[in-house]
Amino acid sequence: MKRHKNKQKLFKVYEEIYATNFGFMPCIEKCDGRCEQKPLSVLLPYEDEFIFSRSGKRICNEKLKLSSGTLEIIGDVCNFTDGVKCFIHEHRPIACRLYPFYPNLTLEGELELLIDETCPLTESLVNNSSYLSNVITALNKLIPLIDKDYWKMLNQIPSNLWDATCKERRVCVLANEFL
Repeated sequence: MKRHKNKQKLFKVYEEIYATNFGFMPCIEKCDGRCEQKPLSVLLPYEDEFIFSRSGKRICNEKLKLSSGTLEIIGDVCNFTDGVKCFIHEHRPIACRLYPFYPNLTLEGELELLIDETCPLTESLVNNSSYLSNVITALNKLIPLIDKDYWKMLNQIPSNLWDATCKERRVCVLANEFL
């Protein structure tokens, strides 16, 4: 994979995203910690390094080798949760912060926002324009700073590594003619 454009710019955007209050989500009142039981969370480029600089903890516990490169991931078991409580909540990865939303590169080369339909808060989050706007703004800041090859690699992750119960619904297109 190509080097990512300016790591310091990425870190600045990560800092902004980590400081963003996306909105109150009464998760613990609504479910059994579904987001903390996902079988796979993909870290953004240099995100493990960024989290280490803030917390002194490395959260990447696996590397996923694909034909076009390697992704840093939190695999089957996150070392920072007991399945209900997140012990690094303040330093959790962006994928965890954005859940149940996540970006997906379409076959047509558009970067779209999908949502996990199994999250009990799905409907309220989709209808919360402020929350959704914060998610879209965060991702739109990241898109130009991350090599397109990274987004392509997300589509190469074998389907057996994603949660089989995850249903996807397209929420919006983040970037047209992305490729």
